[in-house]
Amino acid sequence: MYNDLGGPWAGHKYFGYDLVRNLKPKKIVELGTHLGCSLFSLAQAVHDSKSKTQLDAIDTWQGDKYSSFYDEDIFLKVMEIKRVCYPRVKINLIRKTFDQASKEYPNNSIDLLHIDGFHTYNDVKHDYITWFQKVRNNGIIILHDTAVKKWGFGVYRVFSEAKKKFKTIEFTHSFGLGVIFKNPKVYLKLKKIIPFLQIYYALKAEKMQLNWDVTKQAQLILNYKKRLSAYNKQLGEYKDQLTTSNEQLDKILSAKTYKVWQFYNHFLKRRILKTVFNKR
Repeated sequence: MYNDLGGPWAGHKYFGYDLVRNLKPKKIVELGTHLGCSLFSLAQAVHDSKSKTQLDAIDTWQGDKYSSFYDEDIFLKVMEIKRVCYPRVKINLIRKTFDQASKEYPNNSIDLLHIDGFHTYNDVKHDYITWFQKVRNNGIIILHDTAVKKWGFGVYRVFSEAKKKFKTIEFTHSFGLGVIFKNPKVYLKLKKIIPFLQIYYALKAEKMQLNWDVTKQAQLILNYKKRLSAYNKQLGEYKDQLTTSNEQLDKILSAKTYKVWQFYNHFLKRRILKTVFNKR
């Protein structure tokens, strides 16, 4: 399984996995993939269930002002994870804008839609409206970053508007994840256990974060130990060089030629000083 514990979506990977295992969607579409934490969480569920689910990941893989702009390495890394970890899962990496790709999907064709693109209110609202009819009547839409109310994010506003019309679940940990059910009957199957789900996945995320923090600290300690070992090795080399230099110096000081040179040097200094003072 692809193990991305440090990404902003990582706290929802267990929910995403369980959602796909239970929903058994035929087609999943993701708007915004970046490094693939969400994509591969869903792909793992498809892999484990041995289903024929198709996953379409739509992204330009160029970045934006929130995720930062990046080079081709990110897309190549995602391709490599797909190739190595999920060769039997139907994953399509589609390098297009969301609007460009939307023309290829007819209405009522998507079972699970994940929106995680540019996060301003206008952009999220546009993506939501553009893709809404493409989701089946009993399908599900999930929005990431519903708990963020700074940095110019407007996902929470779009989700608030959706809550007035549809049944929803929100997980407030890991920047927030909003789940929108187009068909209330699908929601009602989960209604009784929603409070449990919210606590359960929050605790799972917290535990995962603690493991991540411990792993990071352990890696930092290991790096410090490696650097300290390198410094100690370098210090040992300097000590060896100093010992060699001292030995060479001792040999020079004890040599007859040095002693003769030292005698003549002392003798010449006395002659020069005597000459200087006699001139006065």
